[in-house]
Amino acid sequence: MRSIFHAQEENPLWHCAPVRITYLDRSNADECLAHDRVMAAIGFGTRSAIDALDPRRVSVGLPELQAPGTVEVWYSGEPLTAGESRGIFFVKNETGLFANLLLDETNYSDLAATTYEAYRRILGLVQEQGYPHVLRVWNYFPDINVKTSGLERYKAFCVGRYRALKAIPDFERKLPAACAIGTQSPGFLIYFLAAKDPGVQVENPRQISAFRYPKHYAPKSPSFSRAILKRWGNETCLYISGTSSIVGHDTWHRRDTGSQLNETLNNLDALIAHANQFATGMRFSLLRTYIREDEDLAAIKQQIAGRFGEVPMLFLRGDTCRSDLLIEIEGVCIGAAQPFRPMRG
Repeated sequence: MRSIFHAQEENPLWHCAPVRITYLDRSNADECLAHDRVMAAIGFGTRSAIDALDPRRVSVGLPELQAPGTVEVWYSGEPLTAGESRGIFFVKNETGLFANLLLDETNYSDLAATTYEAYRRILGLVQEQGYPHVLRVWNYFPDINVKTSGLERYKAFCVGRYRALKAIPDFERKLPAACAIGTQSPGFLIYFLAAKDPGVQVENPRQISAFRYPKHYAPKSPSFSRAILKRWGNETCLYISGTSSIVGHDTWHRRDTGSQLNETLNNLDALIAHANQFATGMRFSLLRTYIREDEDLAAIKQQIAGRFGEVPMLFLRGDTCRSDLLIEIEGVCIGAAQPFRPMRG
């Protein structure tokens, strides 16, 4: 594969942890991608796509709700190499790997089969490249709450993902953090982060683990962790899955976005507090919020900032995995590296 990297002048972000994610203005995307320590630049808009000329450039088919123009940039604190295998583009350094793929559902019998194929390829790639621990996955596909052949598409997605992941011995103890969001754009887009060494699975004491949900949520359980804690060099990162107004396994505050938002923030607080039982000092470095319907964005931003401070935030129009969930938030927390204490519960 031809090189996509060009050595550039010194950049202070090169001295960060092996993987660092940040938000920048879209006008800086071309300049960022010229740097040889940039793993990816992910934008948002009307369609899902991967740039054929530079596959580090990804577009997610979700419109931005504030002034459009945010790009999510992945920096590396170590030199990078790039390649492609199994139809998956990847960029890797000595400890971490970013990868993406976009599948056309019309090439498969249904969404379950598409999902199984995607995850089968992912698991093959990470083993082949020597980064066997998948830490965080982003899944985007259209019509997430629409029924096809009597089964909601999110549930079909869960079936396909479970079928692939169950091949991993003791897989429920190794599940990545994840989200699944409905787009208005064709194509099944996945991007993910994997590592040579494992992270620590973190669950939320206010919620039943998704992989333990009753079967009426899906024929096969949603196979993800609430969060993954990972030490990278001199930093510890907490990768938080899409989090909503769910207590136990039930949706709370149906049709009330403000109350759902408050419950979601309570869940984020509880998750971080639980993570701090065995790694302290976590603080949000960025947040991403998916909103199903037209809402008072200023009020939502104010409520989030009131809880977590002035954190860089991205707001997207997207459908959540349950039709009665109006809002979902994910994020990344950063703290100082230290030995993990044993997990309690």
